[in-house]
Amino acid sequence: MNLMKKIRFILFLFTVNLVHSQQLPMYSQYLTNDFAINPAVAGTKPYFPLQLNVRTQWSSLGEIAPQTNTLSYHMPLSYDQIGLGAIVIQDQTGPYSQLGFQLSFAYHIQLNEDNDTRLSLGMSGLLTQHDLNANLLEFHNPDPQFEGLSYTEMVPDASVGAYLYGESFFLSLSAHQLFESTFKESISNIFGDNTQVRHYFANAGFTYEVHSDFLIEPSILVKAIEAGPVQFDVNTRFIINKSFYTGLSLRSSQSIVVLGGLKLGNLVLSYSYDYGISSLSTAASGSHEISLGFNIKDKRKRRHSYYW
Repeated sequence: MNLMKKIRFILFLFTVNLVHSQQLPMYSQYLTNDFAINPAVAGTKPYFPLQLNVRTQWSSLGEIAPQTNTLSYHMPLSYDQIGLGAIVIQDQTGPYSQLGFQLSFAYHIQLNEDNDTRLSLGMSGLLTQHDLNANLLEFHNPDPQFEGLSYTEMVPDASVGAYLYGESFFLSLSAHQLFESTFKESISNIFGDNTQVRHYFANAGFTYEVHSDFLIEPSILVKAIEAGPVQFDVNTRFIINKSFYTGLSLRSSQSIVVLGGLKLGNLVLSYSYDYGISSLSTAASGSHEISLGFNIKDKRKRRHSYYW
């Protein structure tokens, strides 16, 4: 194993260590696909959004850079009181990968006579397949206790959420990995079991109309786990003519995210680039995320919170 591979492998081990504290895929495009972080969002749009997200984390790591692909769809039913949705997630980090399928249900409550403010309560069930291919790991001095390290395990889990939304604001709360399932017991007392931990998300924002064709949307996302540090994103989007946006996110994990998006009819294309500003950024820098969405028209005339 040459020096570069050694460095990459050390960084991979560091990444695996981080997975214990931040196990869910990281997104920058939750600004355009908040259903990815809250099942209660299902059915809250004035259209049926079908969206594909492709993210490469720390692209400078090359072949072991974490890659996340997400395909999501949701829609309202029963006079907008019920929302249904589904997400398929594929996540790959070197020799480790996971494939998950999520089904979501949401119930929407009308809060005023004008029906311009609603509260949605949602839940989802998730089944994830975890895979580790030990053949992709290289050791100078193999240890017998690591023999047979490869495994495949199916693990069920669940999420819940609440989503308060109106014409120009939203407040989102969600909790994930409620079961805290163990998908692989430790092979050594030195390491802890591979157990899923609960994740909590709080997301809030509003849209301010500066002019009829110029809007500003500040928002914040707070992420927390049990017995772990709280992280947050502070975001601002500038929306022009309701068809183009650009923006910036500042993350407490020491990164800056540049955002941009374009709406062409029912087609939505978004891109984000994460630039690390920590001491590790020279070795593991640059994260790209592309989102391609198709907003299937809802022939019914319905109220809604968002233009995008």
